[in-house]
Amino acid sequence: MESIVRKESLLDSSSKLEQLHTFRNMPASMACTTQPKSDDILMNQIWDICQNTGLIQLRKIFPLELVYKFPHNDGVGNVWRNHDLELSKFIEEMSPKTTFEIGAGSGRLGKLYLSKNTNNHWTALEPNHVYDEVVMPNYVHLREWFDSKYVIDKKYDAIIHSHVLEHSYDPISFLKTIYNQIENDTLHIFSIPNLFHFVENKFTNGLNFEHTVFLTEELVDNILGNIGFEIIKKQYHDELPCIFYATKKSEPKDVTYSHSIYQKNKKVFLDYVDGQLADVKELNEKIDKFKGEIFLFGGHIWSQFLISNGLNISKIKCILDNSPMKQGKRLYGTSLKVKSPKILEGRKNVAVVLKAAQYNKEIKDDIYNNINDEVIFWD
Repeated sequence: MESIVRKESLLDSSSKLEQLHTFRNMPASMACTTQPKSDDILMNQIWDICQNTGLIQLRKIFPLELVYKFPHNDGVGNVWRNHDLELSKFIEEMSPKTTFEIGAGSGRLGKLYLSKNTNNHWTALEPNHVYDEVVMPNYVHLREWFDSKYVIDKKYDAIIHSHVLEHSYDPISFLKTIYNQIENDTLHIFSIPNLFHFVENKFTNGLNFEHTVFLTEELVDNILGNIGFEIIKKQYHDELPCIFYATKKSEPKDVTYSHSIYQKNKKVFLDYVDGQLADVKELNEKIDKFKGEIFLFGGHIWSQFLISNGLNISKIKCILDNSPMKQGKRLYGTSLKVKSPKILEGRKNVAVVLKAAQYNKEIKDDIYNNINDEVIFWD
């Protein structure tokens, strides 16, 4: 399957793209699968930076149907639930009666909102058939993709999307499609991960074949203003971490990008690269010396990233993950099977490689308190 090549900056077609780094042999999907390993597709991730705007973007991207062939985000755990609860409250402050959600996933956000606002209406756009349709009064589920050709055929009080913008291959086109179709009094409310925080803290779920653009808060603010969205309110959710935006239509503004954005983004990205390589080297030293059983946590990008960057998996028994969607399957791009952390129960002299970013504490607490309090974590 051929890749799609970005030859220009998404923000400035006249700008020169400067290559920053290449992560080699990265899997196309971050999901778990039952397909033969020989069917997995890998490709180098080449990251470039726009010299005029400071936007970092992936040069070669896979077709969407390959990247999202196998769903993987079932939002297990309290971190995601707490996020949806807070976002639902944030939306309630704006009091929309009718909402249209793009990329609704399992539908939890809409269910939370309607559970407190029973007379309101929620229309959810979610094409993936793995997620069951929500059976709830005033909730409508549409199995469709949102793209530049999609027509929003009704007037809504609010257009919602949560952790969708960073997945768009062209976030500017995505936002313009919304802007061009909504009324002046329609709210545009969304949540987006704080990607600068992700990269600054060496979280490997920040940039990948799904998050192909380094959408920092500074750049998102500029993009919104340039398109014509006025920011009404912004709220920070630290646990995930992410940013909630409430915006409305206004007049487009001319935007200038400071050279400091380029300097700051380039530095944080290169520091991120150095940190990842150092982590793998340190982990391999621990793996080589350890005499007990070793497990790797995360049927996800965290494990793929470590493995693609040289993690020694010869002594790793399997991958652990709390998601029933992943257990019993193989992590795409690897030979490792995924099992429940419950298999750690009763084991002695056990180490778990844990590089699960913002989920580390939740995962450690669960294993310590409910499964095995003698586990050694390498995090």
